[in-house]
Amino acid sequence: MPSFTIDEHRIDAKPGETILQAARAAGIEIPTLCFLEGFEAGASCMVCAVKLKHNGQFIPSCASRVVEGMELEHDTAEVRAARRMALELLFSDHLGDCLSPCQRICPAHLGIPAILKHMRGGDLGMAAAAARRDLALAGILCRICHRPCESGCRRGVHDEAVAIADLVTHAIDTELAAGNPRPPLPAVAREDKVAIIGSGFTGLSAAWFLAQQGYACTVIDENALPAATLRAAYPNLPPGLLDAELGLLRSVGIIFRPASRIADAAALADLTNEFAAVLLATGPTTHTQAAALGLATDGNKLAADKSSMMTSQVGVFAAGRALRPGGHPVSSVADGKAAAVCIRQYLTQQPVARPAKPFSVFMGKVADAEMQDFLQEASGEGRSEAKAMSIDIGRAIEESKRCVLCNCAKADVCKLRQLAVDYDVNMHRFSSGERMRYHRNVEHPLVRFEAGKCIRCGNCIKVAGDHQEALGLAFIGRGFDVHLGVPFNESMRDGLLEAAVAAVASCPTGALTLRV
Repeated sequence: MPSFTIDEHRIDAKPGETILQAARAAGIEIPTLCFLEGFEAGASCMVCAVKLKHNGQFIPSCASRVVEGMELEHDTAEVRAARRMALELLFSDHLGDCLSPCQRICPAHLGIPAILKHMRGGDLGMAAAAARRDLALAGILCRICHRPCESGCRRGVHDEAVAIADLVTHAIDTELAAGNPRPPLPAVAREDKVAIIGSGFTGLSAAWFLAQQGYACTVIDENALPAATLRAAYPNLPPGLLDAELGLLRSVGIIFRPASRIADAAALADLTNEFAAVLLATGPTTHTQAAALGLATDGNKLAADKSSMMTSQVGVFAAGRALRPGGHPVSSVADGKAAAVCIRQYLTQQPVARPAKPFSVFMGKVADAEMQDFLQEASGEGRSEAKAMSIDIGRAIEESKRCVLCNCAKADVCKLRQLAVDYDVNMHRFSSGERMRYHRNVEHPLVRFEAGKCIRCGNCIKVAGDHQEALGLAFIGRGFDVHLGVPFNESMRDGLLEAAVAAVASCPTGALTLRV
């Protein structure tokens, strides 16, 4: 039985095992991208590279057999740099958005593609639930928002943007009218309690997301009624809508403590004794007000660390208009969501840092010919008005079908994207500044193929062969012109008669996705 070492850890391997197999059996996780369990390793991406200590050579662990006495490096700065370079080379010609422009531009990163998918299927309840998972007070916010998502909607390049905000509003209204709102299921209840001062968008958003994490939240406000500032600022909201949204907050365990003013250091000290963490989510906090609370200031305003969102007092956080007087409501909601993350990190003794923007490739402006590829799967109808959608679910469904599906359907499970985050890649390091033309192949009724996301790993070719497809898939062309296709210039439908679902599952990126 051969033995070897990885980063000074001795490992016994079975005869004939690869380094990757032996390492995984020993609990050492080496990253892979092109490797597919059960098939011969292609060793095309070099993401699984390890270093031979005796000569400094990098070898693919997926295809290299264990040799008695070999000494390897795996988790070192040099090896990580080599893997990072391999990933950055893959990104040099990677084309296709991870997140759709509408989701990427939304300050709260609302999962718009998932919402529209439910809408296309006619399931307004699930569409509303998806909106509430990512957005507090969704029924109100999508009415009053300045709609940056629609400004970024790629469909707007062709004619008019999809009526995203109106569709979310319609789904929420339908859900409330049915009397069966579905808030996200909370996590297991935690012992720590959180106090939130202020019941505006920031405070209610923070409470909403902390409640989802299992924290008991008490929202404290100096006014007699919760959300008094929202009532005053938006008097034309549909009757009962704000109270319905507050009722949903109460249903997940959020407690409101009205007519309670926290104006001095003693009152704040009482809160910090009662609660494990406190969030200041009030209106603009002046130097005088902050000083009265015993908190440090930055010029004429409350001071808080930009990364952790914590004030000068440990366990006391600040967000929203407590720090900045202006801003759109959706930005306040996003601040509350970020503050909830920081508070959870603090309470679970993790490093405290505001969440970074989600990683996403962004292909930018599309040419007219590229737009035609996007439009293949979209309705050709013009934009529907909000009133028409509110009285006719068919119009709402049709409007959702106008979406050109520019998000990556595998964004949440894409191995390339996850490794890009893990290895902090610079996706533009080897970019030439010019990009290839975007192509989308929808010849197959089940499969969508986006050539720009293909890393030429060959996994789908192996799977098609394993299913004994008559034609299957193959690499066609030479050199830089190599691309995935079907032999004899046949269609994707003919190449994947039996192996379509398995081929999609084998793809480590979003190059092959299901069209359902």
